[in-house]
Amino acid sequence: MSQIKNETIVFYLDLAAKKAILSKKDLEKSISSFLTEKKNKNPKTVFSIFYYKDDDTPFLSEEMQDIKELTTIIQNDWKNRHVAESNFENGLFYCLSFLAGKAVEAEGTYRVICISDLPSKKSAEYAEALMELVEVVKTFPTFIDIIRVGKEDMYPDDVKLRIVSTLTSGGLFYVSGPKDFKVTFMGLAKNKILPDLREEGGQEIDEDKKMYYENLAKELVELTETDLKYCMLCSKEVCDFCNDPLDVLKKCPKCNKSFHECCGALFSWKFNIGLKHIFRCPECGTILKMDETLVHEINGEPLEEKILTQEELEDSVKEETWSPEDLEEKEPKIEKDDLKIEYERVTGNEAFSKGKETNEFKAWKKDREELTKEMDEIEEKQAKKMAYRPMGYFGAKPTAIKTKKPVEAEEPKKIEEKKKPAGSALARRRAQKRNNGAARNILCSVCGNRIRPKEKFCPKCGSPTG
Repeated sequence: MSQIKNETIVFYLDLAAKKAILSKKDLEKSISSFLTEKKNKNPKTVFSIFYYKDDDTPFLSEEMQDIKELTTIIQNDWKNRHVAESNFENGLFYCLSFLAGKAVEAEGTYRVICISDLPSKKSAEYAEALMELVEVVKTFPTFIDIIRVGKEDMYPDDVKLRIVSTLTSGGLFYVSGPKDFKVTFMGLAKNKILPDLREEGGQEIDEDKKMYYENLAKELVELTETDLKYCMLCSKEVCDFCNDPLDVLKKCPKCNKSFHECCGALFSWKFNIGLKHIFRCPECGTILKMDETLVHEINGEPLEEKILTQEELEDSVKEETWSPEDLEEKEPKIEKDDLKIEYERVTGNEAFSKGKETNEFKAWKKDREELTKEMDEIEEKQAKKMAYRPMGYFGAKPTAIKTKKPVEAEEPKKIEEKKKPAGSALARRRAQKRNNGAARNILCSVCGNRIRPKEKFCPKCGSPTG
């Protein structure tokens, strides 16, 4: 029998119709009956209520276990709820953000039960933002059940509601009155569990969602002088896996339980949330992360580089294509013919043809010298450009070597391969782990405790190693 987890339920009241089908009394009775049944099935259940007030202010109550406390909120604030239009997307986004914050701190089951009596008229942008959040929180796990209250056979937002509920392994239900509502509502009191979709258990997480979980997860922190200097996984101060004193201990920022880098990487490889380097603290359930490359190295499977598809390769080639013509276009072009025309215009001027040493004549001589110099530079540049280059356009230009004696050809020297320096202690330790670390110890498949190769039974839970 699987262990019952803590369960958090948010009741989202999206009841905005002016002519409400459900009365305040109907809602109180149904929620009271639901919670009574739910607490019998899972005593670890906590719940809260969410709705928009008449000034469009979102209200989320504190978490509670007292049923009467929740029904009192409905009694006192029923008339102050928002009545005009549905805020389905905004409200559900608010609820899921709250649950995501809780899911980071502790493992459990998270649920939203939305009761709605009006279709939402929000634009597609709201729906897209909501779907992106739904895609990532569903693996915590988070279940979304939606009850649509109304007399209509079809609603304009039916497809959207169906997608949201299906993605999160929830349900979409249609009720037309208080009796149908109570029966449907009571059916949701059952405990929900996501089926394992991976061999090691848990859910598979898409690569494009990795950044969200990395931002969500907490990093391990350094120990302080008052912290206990032993690993909660191998129960030793020096790592039992690599026996390297440089494998320092780090701790969970919430519960202060510490473990070695090696031990954490081995544990994360087997007990993760869907990404090999992101896992829950075995003590408090906080989502933690380690360096992805290091986790793969310690477990003997180096991180593979992403292989580009044909379309991605073509796009990258288009972006990086370059030709010599591109460079030539950027260079300013000064035509020789233009300078020649300017030269002839200046020299053919009758005012200067007499050759008198006037100020104007001196200015003309100076201009002529500058133009002549510029023309010579262009001719020299063109000659260099046309020079033959044995290695092609971008090859080195041939240069003459002046020597008194012919140079004798020397035999090519053998180039000895330089051994790379050992590098840091961390690099040496990583190499050692890759070479001989993977087969020294194994983890118990039941409790995760470390087992030595010669042991046939787990010393902690007694499970056979075979």
